[in-house]
Amino acid sequence: MKDTSADGHHVRVRYLTKTDGGSTLTWPWHSNTGGSGTTKVWETTAQSSYGIYEKGVQIARFEGDTLLNSCTDWA
Repeated sequence: MKDTSADGHHVRVRYLTKTDGGSTLTWPWHSNTGGSGTTKVWETTAQSSYGIYEKGVQIARFEGDTLLNSCTDWA
């Protein structure tokens, strides 16, 4: 994830999955606190006893632990 905005806030990303019943499971946030122009890469896996029927990603801008805004995309 690359922080492209020199706005003084840090960015976070997390994985989302949906179960066969449609419930959304949110996975832990990963933070890039290095500032504008910095990139961080994570490798991850996910498995759930509820099954994984859809996957998505949520990207957000934070001030400390306060979520300022976010966007989500499902694949």
